[in-house]
Amino acid sequence: MRLPLFPLNAHVFPEGRLALRIFEARYLRMVRERAGHEPCFAMGMLEKTADGSSRVLGVVTLVKMVDFDQLDDGLLGITVEGVSLARVDETESDEDGLRWAKCIPFDLWPEEAPGEDPRIQQALARLFSEYPEIGGLYSQPGLDSLTWSLQRWLELLPIEASAKATLLTQPSSAMAVSLIHSILDKSDP
Repeated sequence: MRLPLFPLNAHVFPEGRLALRIFEARYLRMVRERAGHEPCFAMGMLEKTADGSSRVLGVVTLVKMVDFDQLDDGLLGITVEGVSLARVDETESDEDGLRWAKCIPFDLWPEEAPGEDPRIQQALARLFSEYPEIGGLYSQPGLDSLTWSLQRWLELLPIEASAKATLLTQPSSAMAVSLIHSILDKSDP
């Protein structure tokens, strides 16, 4: 599947939501041309390179637009929701710089058995109540799902994008669970 690529330092994963401000002409065109399509485009995680520039990682999230409005500053605001993860096979660019990627969807944590981890899930519920600008994105948060909760933690944690990509491409969520427990152990004894 060939989709426009929207690189960003903020991250969204399947079933997650993210509010975006769209102002560059190429991305306004992308939104106009892809509105109503599902998925609309691929959100790429940016990583700093050794020379100080940025590159898009090979793991992206396919997203759909779930809301849009004109912001107070006159810019276009959209809210996107993650549909699935994909690997980028190849990219090309239009004349205006809009990049397109051949995306190959893959399953998140394919060896995962449904489970629960009340500590991780309850800590996320507390975070949502303390930061309503984040929790307010979800009218019905999936806090009863460990997989949903882990993905929200990974979206929010200030760790390297490459580390997030590694965690998302593991056969199970064990590494993600371990990381979040270690963070909770340090911040919420």
